[in-house]
Amino acid sequence: MSLHDEDFHKRTKCDKCICTKLRNLNCNTPVPVFVRTKAGGIKSSIKGTFIEYNPKTCCAKFKETILGEEMITFIDCKDIVSLSLTTQQFLDNIQDAMSDILEAIKQLGDTN
Repeated sequence: MSLHDEDFHKRTKCDKCICTKLRNLNCNTPVPVFVRTKAGGIKSSIKGTFIEYNPKTCCAKFKETILGEEMITFIDCKDIVSLSLTTQQFLDNIQDAMSDILEAIKQLGDTN
């Protein structure tokens, strides 16, 4: 094995705590989650549903709904800072709150 192969193996090894949790969640039933990431110095979060995980590539797939639109997001599990298992009701409540905030912003714009 060349040094390049060893470096590749180190970069793709999915042995982080979150990677292990996702591997154990890998099932046929989508799991509502709240995911916090930090990749490239940028912090972000996903409020959605865990769909699948590939331990060979460290790639986790999530589905989220933002303002009524579904979006699929792929994240390297090594970039996930935290993973909270939640309920669909929690995700629905967040979506409702986001919709209320957007509506309030629109109303503020209409009054000017």
